Amino acid sequence: MSTETAKGVQETGPTHDEADRTPAWSEPGVGKRWQFRFFDRLIRTLGKRPAYHVSYIVTFWYVLFNSSIRQRCRYYIDRRFPERRGAMRRFLDAYHLIREFGKTLVDINAFATLGKRSMADACSNAERVLELCGTDGGFVLLSAHVGCWQVGLASLANLQKPVSLLMVPDPKAQALLDRREATVIDPRTGLAGVGAMTQALLNGEVVAIMGDRVFGGGHNTVETEFFGDTVSLPLSPYRLASATGAPIVVLLALRTGMKTFELRLARVINVPPGLGRSAEAYVSYARQYVASLEEFLQEHPWQFFNFYDLWHDRPVTTPRAKPHSGNTATRATVRTETKPPAAG
Repeated sequence: MSTETAKGVQETGPTHDEADRTPAWSEPGVGKRWQFRFFDRLIRTLGKRPAYHVSYIVTFWYVLFNSSIRQRCRYYIDRRFPERRGAMRRFLDAYHLIREFGKTLVDINAFATLGKRSMADACSNAERVLELCGTDGGFVLLSAHVGCWQVGLASLANLQKPVSLLMVPDPKAQALLDRREATVIDPRTGLAGVGAMTQALLNGEVVAIMGDRVFGGGHNTVETEFFGDTVSLPLSPYRLASATGAPIVVLLALRTGMKTFELRLARVINVPPGLGRSAEAYVSYARQYVASLEEFLQEHPWQFFNFYDLWHDRPVTTPRAKPHSGNTATRATVRTETKPPAAG
């Protein structure tokens, strides 16, 4: 792989120094370490069901007394349900969303404690997934913070291909992974990480990326519409696909029950080769990804768990949220931010 090829698909995220100054990808947690240990012991002793009931009380307390959590819920809820107004309605909606998120945290804790027997998975369009895995070429697996996405990591071994996962190393998330199932690539490593992802795809492997989170300060992002208002998404999945000829497989993890989840193949996006570095060339492909999320959330509105402000505090402009067809052209612009000067 040449240096120019790597530069063409480089995730223009932060250097280590820049990440310290502009951690736009980070978000505060909603629980203390001792609380996670408490749930761990509760699950080991009594099982998952009592843990769910306790989580309902804990999440109610957080939503009632923590205004920042309510605000972080509003970013999404105001766009998904623009017609819902009133203080009580807003409080109940925030509690509904955080309560569902609490269930996924119990699932994650149970999976880390009890192993794969705590959750059973199914896969819609399994034949198509197996077909993609049976080819010699690699593919970009693009997911999102929906459903039980972290537990879905456990299904990476079923892809029957080596998997590289783009993520900031996190002991909680990595505890769910068998080292034989995935290699973690830190997005903060810059060109080295890009080279690793590109080489993995050229070797016929899978590179898994969360497509709804921009690492760093938002450099070279595409702005497109998500539930009627503008969001910024990373370009690296689409640049990787164009540079290597790999398709993009949009795979979302739907939580279907206390012990079950379903991996849904939402779309296969084929990005033409040789599109280069210009962000404008990738707008329509990013839009297809957003359409997949909108369709998923129209059906399962309380399984969106990205509490970062994707809309950058823009006012809500949509009178009514409607999903867009993946074939519908929508307004999209490119936002390129200037790298902040080094301190000192």
